[in-house]
Amino acid sequence: MRESIDDIRKRIEKIDYEILRMMANRTAAAVEMGRMKANESMPLRAPAVEERVIGRYIDKAKDFGMSASSARQIARLLIRESIEQQGHIPRPSLSKRVFIIGGSGKMGRWLADLLESRGHRIRIYDVVESDKFPMERDLARGVREAEVVIIATPISATRGMLKKVIELKPEGLVFDIASVKNPFQDLLQNGVENGLILCSLHPMFGPDAYSIIDRNIVICNCGSTDAVDRASALMDGANIMEIELEEHDPIMAYVLGLSHATNIAFFESLRASGMSFENLSRAASTTFRKQVDTARDVASENSQLYYEIQRMNPHNANALASLQKALEEIRIASERDSQDMFKHMMNEGKNYFGGNQ
Repeated sequence: MRESIDDIRKRIEKIDYEILRMMANRTAAAVEMGRMKANESMPLRAPAVEERVIGRYIDKAKDFGMSASSARQIARLLIRESIEQQGHIPRPSLSKRVFIIGGSGKMGRWLADLLESRGHRIRIYDVVESDKFPMERDLARGVREAEVVIIATPISATRGMLKKVIELKPEGLVFDIASVKNPFQDLLQNGVENGLILCSLHPMFGPDAYSIIDRNIVICNCGSTDAVDRASALMDGANIMEIELEEHDPIMAYVLGLSHATNIAFFESLRASGMSFENLSRAASTTFRKQVDTARDVASENSQLYYEIQRMNPHNANALASLQKALEEIRIASERDSQDMFKHMMNEGKNYFGGNQ
């Protein structure tokens, strides 16, 4: 008897169950491997091994008539799930006493949860009580007893707090997580010159991130290779980009300042248009929907943080000037009926992003 659509759907449902069961088995095996990694203090990520796994999926996909793109996505999903689970296995031999200044804030709490899940011992210094972690009332004692000091305060408060910490001459690793480094760059460099183990981190994600796995973290080298190595070990599993301290703010002027400003300008332009968002959404193109999704997220973010990123990075002026220039060139190309000028801009953009790749 010929199968009905419902029969085929039921068959697919059984296959889906088997896929999930096999994924669970694979993850269980990865967790077993993770325990071995933890016991032997091995890194979470092994990029060369991950590439071999992805290559294996792509090669085998051909035998089943699947696309290389789908195979790559499936492999990356499975690898990510495995590393996620391995990342929550405590490593007692690597456990540190971690003191988080501003640990009751959103990113401070996020880091506290991450590091505690990896077996580190957390204490918090903040004006807001923590509902989970022990509080330290004495800044000097907290800094003195810690093996790692993390400054997770607002950008505008980081210089003052960093100065206090440096004056206490901590023996352990110290780093901030501010989005702009210029306001206290001199303190970081002077601290390293005076023998402190200092670097500066910038997690390129917010506190809503599910985990650190495959997330970008920028580590600024302030002159202490030891500090960079220790911080990298704490953030194991992330995509680490090491740069010199002086490189940070010029890069962030475009990665953060320009991207934030573009999205703020987009939703402000929509608001000022006089057209309702509901009507615009009903006529939305694919591009409009994608832009709205990003702009909506930006509009819901911490306005103080976004203001400080714009206000305190001295390199933002150049990025915003580039944005204004680009908008003016688009306007001129349109008003002058210059298809060649417009086409040139589009082609330059395509080439910048790698051509037809």
